Amino acid sequence: MRLIDADKIDFGKVFIGASDFAKDTREAAQDLIDSQPTAYDVDKVVEQLKELRDMVPVNRLLDDITKDKPKELGQIMAYRKAIEIVKSGGIR
Repeated sequence: MRLIDADKIDFGKVFIGASDFAKDTREAAQDLIDSQPTAYDVDKVVEQLKELRDMVPVNRLLDDITKDKPKELGQIMAYRKAIEIVKSGGIR
């Protein structure tokens, strides 16, 4: 499986022509793609990561992970980075 940005498909370039057949083909292709379920919803993934991040107990002091930061701070930083990665689609 791969994810595509269906909104960027220019059906006018893919199915060229002014005939009724070309128009019907463009519409059928558009309908087919539009009827497919969303395989990956960035907003829902980010929402879940934020909920998990907010569950990190920031008021408790635990053993340090990095010797200079509390474990919770490291976890919050990891969630923030994960949210950035998801929002960017993995593109740097």
